[in-house]
Amino acid sequence: MSNQRPVASSDQDDRLTCFPYGVGHGAEGVCLLVQMGPHRILLDCGLEDISPLQIDGIPPADLVLCSHAHSDHSQGLLALHQTFPQLPIYASEVTTQLLLLNWPELPPEDILPFCQALPWVTPVEFCEGLTAQLFPAGHLPGAAAFLLTYTTRHRTYRLLYTG
Repeated sequence: MSNQRPVASSDQDDRLTCFPYGVGHGAEGVCLLVQMGPHRILLDCGLEDISPLQIDGIPPADLVLCSHAHSDHSQGLLALHQTFPQLPIYASEVTTQLLLLNWPELPPEDILPFCQALPWVTPVEFCEGLTAQLFPAGHLPGAAAFLLTYTTRHRTYRLLYTG
C-alpha cells in the first residue's frame, strides 16, 4: 500500500473518495480511509502494523468507525489510540466490550476504555453535514453496518459500509 495520504482541499468539498490501507487479503486486515468532502473517516483498523497511518504524526482521520470486534477489523485500534489518543473511535456498545478480547496478553484493567458506543439506528451528527447510523449486521454480536450521510449545498452523499 502507498504511504501517501489523500488530502481534500476546500474546492473538493463535494468529493467522495476511498483509500484502502488494507482490504483483508491474506493476513492483511481491513482498513479504509473514506473522505466525504472535508471529512476523513477511517472504517475499521485491522492492520497489524499501523505505521502507514502515522505519517508526519498527524491523525489519519477525523474519526474511526469499527464495524465489529474480529481482529482483521480491529487489531490496530489499540495502537492507533495509543499513538493518537485524541482521535475518537466509535462502535456499537457490544463491540466496545468485545474489543478487549483482541489483546489477551494485556490485563483488561491495563486497557483504558478508548472506544465510544453509538446507539443503534439513531443518526449521530459528527460534524456539520456528516451523520452516521448503525444497523445490526448479524455477523456476530454487536457487528454493525454504518450508513454515512454527508450533505452539501449541492447534493447528499450516502455510503453504506457493512464491515
